[in-house]
Amino acid sequence: LALQIARHSTQVEKTQMHSLVRDLYKRVLHVGRDYPTGLDHVKRLWKKAIQNKKNCPSCYDGSNGSLRADLVNSNTGECHEELLRAVYRGRRMVKEMIGVIQLKKYRTMNKRYGTSNSQQALRQALEAVEQQAAAGPNDTR
Repeated sequence: LALQIARHSTQVEKTQMHSLVRDLYKRVLHVGRDYPTGLDHVKRLWKKAIQNKKNCPSCYDGSNGSLRADLVNSNTGECHEELLRAVYRGRRMVKEMIGVIQLKKYRTMNKRYGTSNSQQALRQALEAVEQQAAAGPNDTR
């Protein structure tokens, strides 16, 4: 039993995440459901990005490369500032994802409903211009 508790406590330490990062990841999962490449692809990319040590280098120990336990939910220091910048960049990326989703939906709706009406209107306008050109210029001298 003690071995199981020790294993569980090391697993909990490995999976600790700052609350801002956890919130960002939840937003990504929510938005990623509608993303064109699919939720699995979004999960893979964002997990890799969140675990990348380059995004917040001062939050990791230089010796073994593990997350510094004293800074996990700390609100002071250089690590916190880097973390805030990384979360801000992440939120901007979520907004970009939303833009891609909206563009995909717009194009789908336009393909289904808008193109036939707009093409017909363009054809009628083009025919009217051609008829005016065929009638010749109106000389009003």
